[in-house]
Amino acid sequence: MAGISIRLSALVALLAPLAVFLAGRVRVLSLAYFNAPGRMPNYANFTSSEIKFTEQIRSCEDVLLVEARGLALLACDPGRETWNTVMGFFVEGEAPHQNAELWAYNYTNPSLSDAQSLSPIEIVGLHTELRTVGFEFHEPSETLFVTNHGREGPRIEQFHLDLETLVATHTRTLSHPLLRAPNSIVALSGSEFFFTNQHHFTARESGRLLWALETYVALPIASVVHAHVLEDGTLDAAVVARQAYPNGIALLNDSTLAVAATSKRLVNLYTILPGEPGRTHGRLQLNTSIWLPFLPDNLAVSKADGALLIAGHPHLLSLNKFSRSRRVCHRPEAVAAGGEKARKMCDKTGAASWASEWTPEDGLKHIYAGWEYPTSSSVVRDREKGVGIVSGLYSKGLLIWRD
Repeated sequence: MAGISIRLSALVALLAPLAVFLAGRVRVLSLAYFNAPGRMPNYANFTSSEIKFTEQIRSCEDVLLVEARGLALLACDPGRETWNTVMGFFVEGEAPHQNAELWAYNYTNPSLSDAQSLSPIEIVGLHTELRTVGFEFHEPSETLFVTNHGREGPRIEQFHLDLETLVATHTRTLSHPLLRAPNSIVALSGSEFFFTNQHHFTARESGRLLWALETYVALPIASVVHAHVLEDGTLDAAVVARQAYPNGIALLNDSTLAVAATSKRLVNLYTILPGEPGRTHGRLQLNTSIWLPFLPDNLAVSKADGALLIAGHPHLLSLNKFSRSRRVCHRPEAVAAGGEKARKMCDKTGAASWASEWTPEDGLKHIYAGWEYPTSSSVVRDREKGVGIVSGLYSKGLLIWRD
């Protein structure tokens, strides 16, 4: 009997991790059913909303607020339609038609025309291709960090951003072996920041097989990195945590860092621990996780109440189909060349969005979920002015709501 008991205990010990893994994968895969068109719940918990700037901007993955000035800063990359290092989508022989763009939107006065409220940020001194995913602005030092996934390899571009003139002057390019697939950045100062590498194996460098294995099995091997820009312009960096698909990142408070785990349908909350004596890098200790009814993308924090704002993708099958259709559907000449078949394809291909907020006291509250505005990747909110913005990975314009 003792031998049987030992064997049963060993079997349970072996099967328990497998059961946990399978349960996690089922929770992610179940979104294909529960968030399918006609089945996904819809939310619009605001007074009014509109989709603006559909003719001026598109594919604005990241957005951040400078609330003191009533400005939303936008990182938009129309070239993502043919060059997407995150999703492993490359159209061979078809170069991105233009560089990524930075914009500023004055959201304080709803009576302004689109031309008056939306302005391009002039980029000065950068002479290489810019394919951006995420960016961060450290307001006290006027330092702007922008991820760059161009053909020259992954890097972070550093700028000085003058908000009076809306000119971003390039100061340096940051490169490092740990800059494998930089996605999102949160700045602690003008020279210190955390960033996420959303993959360890990238589709471009490692091939689609390893990239897909890491993505869909949710292997916890990608990294969260702490970095310092040294006086000579080089980067001192160290891995402070590993998890599956670290995407958006935000500083929830002085001691808590939130990191989206896209392929696991959750946001991890880490306690920031100081470094050991003589070391410049600390480490992150996982504290808790927030389960979501969608796959989280970027994160932000509401300045007024400290709420964690989370945007993401409720239905992966629709997102994949929508993203691959945009190289035709976002180009009138391509639609015209494709004739009636292309027009029908573009009309019927849609994608969903979901944006929520979380606080320790009230838990998860949903702001918007629906199919009218596709591919939500970021959400920000100025609660004092009663304005919120959702931007989309492959969408035209912005969803702007008012309370």
